[in-house]
Amino acid sequence: MDICQKKSRHLQVDEPHEGVGDHWVWTAISLPSRLRITSHLSAERSEVAAINCIQQIRARSNGRATFFTSDKLPAYVAALVATYSTAEPQPRKRGRGRPRLTPRRIVDSQLRYAQVDKQRADGRVVEVRRRIIFGTALDIESIIKSDGCGSQINTAYVERNNLTMRQNVGRLVRKTLSFSKSVHYLQRHIALEDAVYNFVKPHLSLRRPLRKSKGKNRKWEQRTPAMAAGLTDHIWSMEELLEFHS
Repeated sequence: MDICQKKSRHLQVDEPHEGVGDHWVWTAISLPSRLRITSHLSAERSEVAAINCIQQIRARSNGRATFFTSDKLPAYVAALVATYSTAEPQPRKRGRGRPRLTPRRIVDSQLRYAQVDKQRADGRVVEVRRRIIFGTALDIESIIKSDGCGSQINTAYVERNNLTMRQNVGRLVRKTLSFSKSVHYLQRHIALEDAVYNFVKPHLSLRRPLRKSKGKNRKWEQRTPAMAAGLTDHIWSMEELLEFHS
């Protein structure tokens, strides 16, 4: 969460509310490449904001349903259904009773989704509950093992990514003078940091061992998330990033 100008509870009735107050950053990363797919900004943790985030993920990927994990926010379920489902075709012959105002949604059979619910007491995690919403335990276990992302359902990778983002973006640091004064610049600061994270800064966990050869003392090949995802074949410099035109 980020604070723009002031906290929402400090807003006065006669003050402008648009672009001021608490804002949430919806972040999604792809595993095992650690590629940051989207960092969507919204003023509330609503179903509409969740749908916008999931639709951005679909637009920036191959469009197919995949395996998702998140916290227990109910809005994610509605967002995934809205994005990865189709309307049930109307029957040729209608039976008795009033017709449905909205058609039923048929969820994509390839969609896999699980939630991680962390119970806290006195600021500490005392219990972790895992719940599968779409898919089977066998399918999800197979996906986790093939991606090499731990041994069970978790949100550790995106939580670690949130820490990296907060470390690199001063506007997200709480109780400092670097809080945002404008949502416009907050979104662009986050977008710039996303690009640097994906293309410029090598990720330690993505490095690969090099074969030994004469005259070379390097043991590792450094890689960025964009390299691991196959989007580029080299580490970009800041000059290359800032001069890039899509």
